[in-house]
Amino acid sequence: MQQPFKFAAFCIVACLMLVLGLYVFADKPNEQKNGFTRKLQPHTAILTHSLELRSPAYYIAGCTDQHLYLGNYSAALHLLAVHQNLKDTQQLTLKTPPGERYAWKLARVMVDSPAVYMAEGNTPVLYNGQLGDLSMRRFLPQSCFFNVLQNISATSFISRSIHIDTLGNKQNILVKIKTDSPFVKLGKDIITKQVDGIFCTDGTLDYDKRTGKLVYLYHYRNEFITLDTNLHVIYKGHTLDTNTTAKIQVADMSTGVSKFSAPPNYVNNSASIDDGKIYVLSSLLADNEDRQHSQHNEIIDVFSLEKGDYIHTLYIPLNRKARMTDFVVKGNQLFALYEHALHAYTITGN
Repeated sequence: MQQPFKFAAFCIVACLMLVLGLYVFADKPNEQKNGFTRKLQPHTAILTHSLELRSPAYYIAGCTDQHLYLGNYSAALHLLAVHQNLKDTQQLTLKTPPGERYAWKLARVMVDSPAVYMAEGNTPVLYNGQLGDLSMRRFLPQSCFFNVLQNISATSFISRSIHIDTLGNKQNILVKIKTDSPFVKLGKDIITKQVDGIFCTDGTLDYDKRTGKLVYLYHYRNEFITLDTNLHVIYKGHTLDTNTTAKIQVADMSTGVSKFSAPPNYVNNSASIDDGKIYVLSSLLADNEDRQHSQHNEIIDVFSLEKGDYIHTLYIPLNRKARMTDFVVKGNQLFALYEHALHAYTITGN
């Protein structure tokens, strides 16, 4: 009697272990609820071309109808021109006047063909030139300090700068910088302080030349601001998540420098504007998505540039588990930058 009983007990335990294993590895909705859902429509992206990159320090400096231009965090004057088929590349080197001094590790290149700009906001200093000869010259001597810069024309830029009030409080604000008077126009009451005014207002800035609209996307809260080039707010939109307040903790060091005292809760990574749509690279999983979505895809939520309405979600298949560091959308093409690769995708159902 003992042998059949042991065998039956073994079978029961084995079945329970099998059911438990299937439950653990099965696709199921997100167990850690984030309070929102996504439209699970068949909008996806198909990998069409790839380019291996020798350096891991690239960022997207600009895009034309035929080429992408990659700047390099480690080499301020280096520019890589890549044809959109990702087969033809050209190494370019910007030329600055002899004896120029600037914080080269902070310098960033922006390409708005045929113009090319290099900006460094700690000095501050701005250069402009042409892709034809790559000779850079200083301009906009009446600039201000900045930590983010976006060119909107050959004569004007939008920056994110730190404003210090009469009480010594610091806060990020948007500023318009021009080549004529008034050279600097402050855009107050656009970026909203919640915690410290600096980290809590951190975000990305993008510009759509066709509509003349700018979008500022917060990293740590579910909000983006759409405004015109004169810093007039058109509307404030919201991403899908429910993080209305930045969940960050900031500590002031004895050196006078502030830093995060705990890892911040990132909700939005970056954004790209194209064809009347705002593409937002999200960090959070929806309640109706399973873990496979984030383990095998980057998640990009698409919103209307006109009113900020949510349209659908785009899934970008991960390649070798590497995470996206930057991206840009042009028509039905999405170009994604990774640590050691640049990928071109065709968007389906868009």
